[in-house]
Order: sequence, then C-alpha cells, then structure tokens
Amino acid sequence: MINGRSQKLSLRIASLFAGLLAFMVVWAAPVHAEAPAPTLSVSNDLARAGYYQLRWSLDDVDVVHYRVEESTDADFRETDVLYEGADRATVISGRSDGTFHYRVRAELADGTRTDWSDPQAVQVAHHPFGQAVFLFILGGVVFLATVILIIAGTRADRRERQRA
Repeated sequence: MINGRSQKLSLRIASLFAGLLAFMVVWAAPVHAEAPAPTLSVSNDLARAGYYQLRWSLDDVDVVHYRVEESTDADFRETDVLYEGADRATVISGRSDGTFHYRVRAELADGTRTDWSDPQAVQVAHHPFGQAVFLFILGGVVFLATVILIIAGTRADRRERQRA
C-alpha cells in the first residue's frame, strides 16, 4: 500500500511529466506564421445576378486542405465555414442583398496552418423588383410575338399549298 507521502510524490512526478510533455508538444509544433498565406480572389466585387466565384491558391507548398470562411462582418467576429477541402474554387449563389466577406487558410502536409488570406468582399445587389417584372413582361411579349409569327407563317404556307 502506498502511503500519503509516496502518493504525493507520485502525483508531483506525474504532474511534472505532464507539464514537460505539454511543453514539448507546444514547442515542437510547427509555427504557422512561417508558411505563406493563400491568395484569394473573387470573380466580381458587385454581384447583380446573385452569384459569383471564389478562387484560392497556395503555390510551392503541399496543401492538405483549405478552409474558407464567410462573414457579414468585415472583422470576422461571426463566421460560417463555407468550404473545407482540397478544391481551389467554388461558386456562391442564393445570397440575399448585402456585403459578404471571405477569407481562406490552408493546412499543410506537415500539420501547420497558414495565416488567413487577405479578406475579399462581395456586394450582392439584385436587380430591382420593378426591373425584373418589366423584363418578365417583355419576355412574354416576345414569346407571344414569336408564337403569332409561327401561326401566321403556317397559315400562309397552307394557303399557298392549297392554291398550287
């Protein structure tokens, strides 16, 4: 049976080893600041149709996967993980009007994580509702005019064939 003094000594030694192990893990972990940050680009800064493309890359290093985050705040206080994987681009659609901010970082093969890329912002400003209704009506008029021309042409062709 272990007496109280031996038990305290064992706890101190275990605590010392745990602290030493934690120090070694932190000290031996690669520092992510040494790896360059990925570059991030957007297809357009103003998305009138509501869709746009993000592209990112990190050359000359072995990337395991990328993490792309989206935020409505320029300082990224609240973020959503938009994508995590090995791809280097994605198309964004279905966003409501507003400004959306993006950043990306990479996890390298040696386990390090890069710094975040320079942020990119996209302003989504859909066409006004009145303009959409006007274009819809205009499309309907063009459709009806095409149908009328087809019908009129078919009737004229039948008359010509009956005369001949």
